[in-house]
Amino acid sequence: MVVDIEEGLRRRAKTPHELAMVNLLLFNLLLCAGLLASTLAQKGSVISHYRDIAIAVPLGLSLLLIGYSFLRARRAEGGDSWFVAAHWRLATRRYRILLIAYLVGAALIGLGWLLSLSNPRLQEFMFLAFIRVAVAPMLITVMVIAVLESGSIYQAMRGEVPDTLAQRFPPPADLLRQQPSSGEPASPRAGAEVP
Repeated sequence: MVVDIEEGLRRRAKTPHELAMVNLLLFNLLLCAGLLASTLAQKGSVISHYRDIAIAVPLGLSLLLIGYSFLRARRAEGGDSWFVAAHWRLATRRYRILLIAYLVGAALIGLGWLLSLSNPRLQEFMFLAFIRVAVAPMLITVMVIAVLESGSIYQAMRGEVPDTLAQRFPPPADLLRQQPSSGEPASPRAGAEVP
């Protein structure tokens, strides 16, 4: 759904998506790289020594940005324009998907840890194998959400809100305008001259 919105509000609506892109491409990729590096590191190497920091810092910073986005979305619903609030809401919806991917990854790592306790000879192998498997859904989720967020930046600059979000979070009547959906030129109004 395309709404008639001023340029300043369009730029403000881009902010949650730009923040999500920074989070995804900086902190989440570092997190996945830290997890993979921890499985490939030799015992006693520099990487194995700083393994926990390489995982905890990007995860902590990512969770801080996610928390900020949820707080900012709540504040936008109360005091910002509908268009800006809708884009904050859209970004937080995608963060929920990322949080689910975190939980799936943590569950796989936890399962690997539990299985490694059952067989001491395979302890390290099982744990490392499950960490590597856990990175895959997280990395795929990060890439998919990054593509969606880049599309949302474009939508915000066009003055567009996804139709499903507009149905759940309807806009005020004064923002609505008819816009052709397939890129066709608008049909002339009745009584207007056609060149």
